[in-house]
Amino acid sequence: MTTAVRPLQGTLPQNAQSTARPSRRAILTGAAIGIGAIGLGSAITTALAEAARPDPVRSVTAAFTSSGRREALDAESAQSLPAQSRVLPNLADPGPARRQQEFLAACEPWLRELPVQRRDLAISALLDLWVLSDELPATVAGWAGPWRYVWPRDTAFSAIALARIGRPDLAWSQLLFLQSVQAVDGSFAARVDPTTGMAPDDRESQFDSLGLVLWAISEVHAVSEASAAPFDLGELDDLLRRTSRRIFDLTAYGRSLPPVGPDYWEVGESRVSLGLAGPTLVGMNSLTALTRANPELWSRLGGDPESVRRAADDYRATFTRTFVANGMQRYPTAGGPDSAIAYLPAAGLVPNAVDAIYALEPELLGGVWDRLEQPAGGIKPGHGWIIDRSSWTPSTSLMGLGFARLGQTEKAESILDWLSAHRTSAGSLPEKITAEGAPVSVAPLSWTAANVIITLDELYVRRRGAGS
Repeated sequence: MTTAVRPLQGTLPQNAQSTARPSRRAILTGAAIGIGAIGLGSAITTALAEAARPDPVRSVTAAFTSSGRREALDAESAQSLPAQSRVLPNLADPGPARRQQEFLAACEPWLRELPVQRRDLAISALLDLWVLSDELPATVAGWAGPWRYVWPRDTAFSAIALARIGRPDLAWSQLLFLQSVQAVDGSFAARVDPTTGMAPDDRESQFDSLGLVLWAISEVHAVSEASAAPFDLGELDDLLRRTSRRIFDLTAYGRSLPPVGPDYWEVGESRVSLGLAGPTLVGMNSLTALTRANPELWSRLGGDPESVRRAADDYRATFTRTFVANGMQRYPTAGGPDSAIAYLPAAGLVPNAVDAIYALEPELLGGVWDRLEQPAGGIKPGHGWIIDRSSWTPSTSLMGLGFARLGQTEKAESILDWLSAHRTSAGSLPEKITAEGAPVSVAPLSWTAANVIITLDELYVRRRGAGS
């Protein structure tokens, strides 16, 4: 997933990616099947052994330290970190502690809406999101080196989470940053440096970011409209124009699936995946919602509302005759279950939703969960993740959000319980949990933190506000 396999590439020099030995990422996704031309032998044995070993713990949290900088901490370094804090005590610079307190104080009205037993998990997720966002133009995925970049996909979720907790101003600024780094043709680099806005490598652009960014714009705009000082949607006209044009052009206005490319698994593909097609459906749905909320939008963007609705209708038909007709697998006709199915309910494409152009039936999500569940209790990204027995928290938490929006509260609650119980020793939400139940890889992870926040909001704030 976005955060799931990115470090496996990022930890190697760029020119090392094309060496003969198959990557651990390729083994984990079964991609080694088609590489007979490169001479396998003992290389496959070595790679299989690497894949079977759990990732090391790269960090248990991130925090501001006496160095005056934000750092990724190991378990020993984090021992002196106060509970419910991402700032070590007695810093010469009082700024980080003050900003952390101001952030939590701004979240207090939202926190009061939650039941007491959920506030500890909520504060963990809030602080994880804060420490990966503080004084940055957008949230980074994590703070260990290979994660210290802005992925548009992750930022979309972070922006929605920030809006939900009462900080639409921070959410809006993140969307403005994405607008500033978007290419003229509407594409996004897979990841960018938050300080320079430049891509650190030549990874292929990932089409799923387009639909998810449109969803974030729609969600953040809706929240800001309900606030005392709504933001001007016109500030994002360039982002909306470029993103919508790219989606329309590359799906022939909804008559075809997106082009083949990497999705949140971040591996090369030969077929379009649900991880691209699903977010595109989400994006189409979000465009119709924005059109309904702001009828003047398309007069500014150089289009018309009817063409948006027609493209959304056509894409729904395209998606239905491909992915839906064949059981919502990873690929249009094969590939087995994929946690990307959760994008749809997570974004509100549920039965009886006013704006949904395709509604996921609740039983489908439960079936995917059952087939992807791992020994520790979470899930792996998909059926093709053939060796790694770890649970991946981005996929697990995304499914939790999907269950929450489908009204399957008991399942959503159980996922929150699991995530809460598998935080690191410093209280952060990690990327992975081993088959034995231990947090590994990197913590905190902004996508997981954002999913937890949005899920809590759905279960305890939105639902209560709707009177259900």
